[in-house]
Amino acid sequence: MNNFAAPALRMARRRAMRSAAFVSLCSGALGAQTWSPLKYPPTPRGAQVDELNGLRVADPYRWLEAVTSPEVHDWVTAQGAVTESYLSRVPHRADVAERVRRLALYPKLRAPFAGGERLFYYENSGMENQPALYVQDRRDLPARVLIDPNAFSHDGLIAIVDQAASPDGRYLAYAVSTQGSAWREVRVRDVRSGQDLDDDLRGIKHSPLAWTRDERGFFYVRSDPAVTSPPNPLAPDGRDRLYYHRLGKRQSDDRLMFEAADHPDWRLRADVSEDGQYLVIAARPGAGTESPNRLYFIDLDNPKHPNLGAPIVKLFDAGDALYEFISSTGPLFFIRTTKDAPRARVVAVDINSPDTDHWTTVVRETYDPVIGALRVDDRIVAHRLHDAHSVLELYSFDGGARGVVPLPGAGIGTVAEINGCGDDREFYFTYSSVLEPPSVYRYGLDERTAVSYRTARGDTALARYETTQLFYSSKDGTRVPLFITARRGIALDGTHPALLSGDGAFNTSSTPRYSPMIAAWLESGGVYAVADVRGGGEYGRAWHDAATGARKQTSFDDFIAAAEFLVDQRYTRPSMLAMSGRGNGGLLVGAALTQRPELFAAALIDAGLLDMTRFDRFTGAAAWTREYGSPDNSADLRALLAYSPLQRLKAGTTYPATLLTVGDHDEVFTPVHSYKFAAALQASQAGAAPELLRVVSNAGFGPGTPLGQELAVDADRLTFLFGALHLPR
Repeated sequence: MNNFAAPALRMARRRAMRSAAFVSLCSGALGAQTWSPLKYPPTPRGAQVDELNGLRVADPYRWLEAVTSPEVHDWVTAQGAVTESYLSRVPHRADVAERVRRLALYPKLRAPFAGGERLFYYENSGMENQPALYVQDRRDLPARVLIDPNAFSHDGLIAIVDQAASPDGRYLAYAVSTQGSAWREVRVRDVRSGQDLDDDLRGIKHSPLAWTRDERGFFYVRSDPAVTSPPNPLAPDGRDRLYYHRLGKRQSDDRLMFEAADHPDWRLRADVSEDGQYLVIAARPGAGTESPNRLYFIDLDNPKHPNLGAPIVKLFDAGDALYEFISSTGPLFFIRTTKDAPRARVVAVDINSPDTDHWTTVVRETYDPVIGALRVDDRIVAHRLHDAHSVLELYSFDGGARGVVPLPGAGIGTVAEINGCGDDREFYFTYSSVLEPPSVYRYGLDERTAVSYRTARGDTALARYETTQLFYSSKDGTRVPLFITARRGIALDGTHPALLSGDGAFNTSSTPRYSPMIAAWLESGGVYAVADVRGGGEYGRAWHDAATGARKQTSFDDFIAAAEFLVDQRYTRPSMLAMSGRGNGGLLVGAALTQRPELFAAALIDAGLLDMTRFDRFTGAAAWTREYGSPDNSADLRALLAYSPLQRLKAGTTYPATLLTVGDHDEVFTPVHSYKFAAALQASQAGAAPELLRVVSNAGFGPGTPLGQELAVDADRLTFLFGALHLPR
């Protein structure tokens, strides 16, 4: 053995021994452990009963909605103490946390984007709380740090959550979020000097930034913050307004470009065409990026442009389909649409003759929905989902197929972002799977190959696992896809702990992605399954619409059928089956927990949506009534009450062990839901399984969560599963 091979071999052996030890401690240490009954903090029950459309709905924990009150603060602190006491008694908790940390220890790079000759990208070299933003002034020059948000705060609670380079790359406008807030502050950095200008914009919540071609300013959407007395961070959002900001001017001088005065629920988005001629405005009632919208534009080359007073042209104003602007060539707009194509297509539209009779199909509708598209030089890159995993296809402007972009490995994974680079004949994309951390690839149109721009080096031990896609029948006979990741050659004997997750709303697709927590779960001997339930966008609009409004129960039926499939196929058994969901996925898990508690042993609910009688009362959730229905409508309310997890809880029922996690600053899926559900679940539980709440301080729904904070929560979620399932040796 040569001197170079010996150290590498010793290192590999040490890694293998550490991995084996981790599997042993996680799968064996809890076999004989029993827990004494938990004593939960007292939670007073109020007498609140609402009269809603002729129905009386009790809400005894209404007082927990006052999230900033001293009483709620003390209650949350007491709940945290119980949770910490439980987790601290799980053997080898520190080893679980260390393993999650090690599986996250890889360079984290996002796909580069261009501004003129400059190339920008985010990178976290390993364990920094926030990725730094780098710039290459030319492709042949080394990169330099342009902005390091880790310097903004010692604990990583200030994050860059959005950005836009000016057309020539002279400036970078970037949005900063503090403590996970959905509200953003926009600043502008001079790329050459590395210094910020005096510009400082507030009142921005969900807006991209769109520069004019002359680099004198950019368009953005300002959201009216709720004004209440006393201040209430959960008060409903106000209307959106589109503004133009000129560099060097005060925000109070910004010009109002567009507002839908008669439609305060409309959410706005602005884009500027690559040639700078058109400002394109998308107005969407409600939430969900795939929901029907209006599409308007302003010709910025109009003689009135110096005053930005050109008229607004209503290109598509029926609100009958999705119309997403991709790019333009002169008056020819490329648009991704669901008009006459429920799985979406890309069309070329002459804005002077926008009738459908004059459209040219560039990317046709197929069985595989088009979920995104990008123009790169003279090609359209179409991102499709084939049975819920990514496929990239190329098309010429006349609709001719120009090949498929090869994806790494087995191709059962997710393309998370695709960025073109100006007029170059190349683009970058990130790709990951359950077993592969996100890596960045460059595709050249001329070379016709995807090459690694930067590949994350994951844990080689994961090569022993594989992801398989199976299909099962739901309650109504519908064929539903299910991704299962497990050790190769696993024996189907019903002895394995399994974790099932899903989402199923707002056209969001559950595709295979990497997670250090899931990687650690697999190494502990677990099985990981992802169910692509209806309500998501895996198969286009019909798949989504099948589980909206009064049909929402369909999502839960699909998820429960997935759990039954895992048991029937002997991957696991109910006493070893856990489930996990975030946001709307938390609603999915909450519904399954209350409808079929005997089918599951444990549940992880992160920032769940759990009180469906009042969900629309908080922040921006009023826009979600198009997805779920409105509690103010009698028929909708009855459908909501039929599955709302908070109202479905029944005293004296044995429920699975449950850990609810939520950020105390979450303005999307507000902590109200988790607080009230935790209180009601603890009061209803007849069994011995723990029902715990872990509230993360100074955290929101993201993006921008510090990496250290994210990993700590994931480690505790995994620790909870090991303790709650009492995994056998």
